[in-house]
This record gives sequence, structure tokens and C-alpha cells, in this order.
Amino acid sequence: MAIVHNAYTVATTATLIAEIPAGNPKTSVYIYNNDNNQIYIGDSTVTTSGADIGLHIAKTTVFEIELNASDKLYAISAAGTAANAVVTLFSKVTG
Repeated sequence: MAIVHNAYTVATTATLIAEIPAGNPKTSVYIYNNDNNQIYIGDSTVTTSGADIGLHIAKTTVFEIELNASDKLYAISAAGTAANAVVTLFSKVTG
């Protein structure tokens, strides 16, 4: 088992922030928004408003979500974030 820790710059288009390997058990992913801009999480079609609006994560907030094997999680920001302002942490069992 390995801990995966990554930092991202989230743009105004969907940015992949977590990908759970095939064969991994249900996995808790922690997301920290260390930026003054709000981010939204969801699938590859996530937006900041409208029908595909994602789940909102406010600035300086840690959020936990459980993902299944082969799931991909994306984030987007209406204004973009500072470099490496969004951090993810999870356990990678396989792959």
C-alpha cells in the first residue's frame, strides 16, 4: 500500500485530481482547497454553474469523498487557482 499525495493547479476547465486504480477497494480521498477561489468537484463534465455544477469546496476547506476502483475525480475553478493550491491524499493499494 502506498500513500498518494499530489498538488494541482486547477484551471477553468476540468482538471483530473484523483484516479483510483482498478482493483483498489473503496478509497477515501481527501481534498484540500488552499486557495482563495472556490473549486467544484465532479466527473469530467464538471462546471462551476448550470446543469453540470460540481460539488462546491470552499477556500481553506478539507473535504473527504469515497471513490471506487477505476473512478476519476475532476475539479474546476471559475477563476483558476494558484499553482499547486489544491491537494489530494489517498491510499493506493494496487496499480
